[in-house]
Amino acid sequence: MILDFFRLSVNSLRHRKRRSWLTIIGTLIGIMAVVSLVSIGQGLESSISSELEELGGRNVFISSGGGIGGRFSDTTFELTENDIQAIDRVPEIENSIGTISGSVAADYRRETEYISVTGVPTGQKADLVREISGLEIKEGRYIRQADESAVIVETDLAEDAFEEELFLRSKIDIDQDYSIVGTYTVSGGFQGINGFVMPIDQARKVLDKENEYDLIIAQTQDGVRPEEAADEIREALRNERDVEEGSEDFQVRTAEDILRSFRNQLNIVRGVLLGIGSISLLVGGIGIMNTMYTAVTERTREIGVMKAIGATQRQILALFMIESGIVGMIGGIAGATVGIGISYIAGILIEQSVSIPFSPYVSVELVVGSVGFSFIIGVISGVLPARKASKKEPVEALRFE
Repeated sequence: MILDFFRLSVNSLRHRKRRSWLTIIGTLIGIMAVVSLVSIGQGLESSISSELEELGGRNVFISSGGGIGGRFSDTTFELTENDIQAIDRVPEIENSIGTISGSVAADYRRETEYISVTGVPTGQKADLVREISGLEIKEGRYIRQADESAVIVETDLAEDAFEEELFLRSKIDIDQDYSIVGTYTVSGGFQGINGFVMPIDQARKVLDKENEYDLIIAQTQDGVRPEEAADEIREALRNERDVEEGSEDFQVRTAEDILRSFRNQLNIVRGVLLGIGSISLLVGGIGIMNTMYTAVTERTREIGVMKAIGATQRQILALFMIESGIVGMIGGIAGATVGIGISYIAGILIEQSVSIPFSPYVSVELVVGSVGFSFIIGVISGVLPARKASKKEPVEALRFE
């Protein structure tokens, strides 16, 4: 009996192709938004988590005021060498480095652009910088302590910063001529290294920062949880700066803190997009209801015939509810397919923009759940039209012109 209902419903929809597809579009958009959002969101969260676990598992990030790198700082108290020494005295800390960063005007082949510059320690701490930040040289070499006019540049920036691509030994004017001696990539997005990287002494001259640091990255001893080390660092810096708990003019964060902040921001975006998707599903449901009301009116005589040959109210109700459910299900299948396609396209763009491995989250549960949910939306939307059809009297329906 149920299979007969499905067959009759499909035949009915085939006779109303244009109207059915216009109705399906509303559900398609809603399911597409939900599936792509879940797939991209879960995939991005998984990628960021794995990167932070790999590179930031032993790292603690210290910045002045309210943000890594000082970008969102709301205070004039900078981090200094005294702060690094205080951090190094914490038993749970093995090593630490300080970096500075900023934006400057750079000239290359008669073109001027504002670029990001990062100053890092060299010499004995060069290997530590690369280990902590996940910096990997792709071409050329790393900067040396003796370098007075050498920089390395992020691979993507070398290709996109100027109209003409930057190469090894290219000369770029940043207050003076600097030669590019290497290109690099950085794994993860929270390590404080970006743009053009030069020895910190040279960066101080370029950025006009005499003694302060924008970011200190501390590495914990083996076996020490970063959260425990972070608490000790806060205590050491409070003593060094003579500030009370709750009045700190610095911020100490771990990879888990950064991930938690990222998740909170992602949840806000999810909420907004889910709201948009829900509105689309609501509009789609109303469209299904409107289509089914029209179908009931157009098929009044057909309903009368079915009742005259013995169809019950329950059977008529089931027939029209299944038909509306199929409309929703087709929209769900199409929406899930398009949503998965969008998530893979977004994955390629995300990988290229942030240089981290990214794989969209696609599972049987996600696809089946979205299709099943769209079927339920269709069934619910068809309840009122189906009830109207089931309550028609056979004689009145057969007399309908």
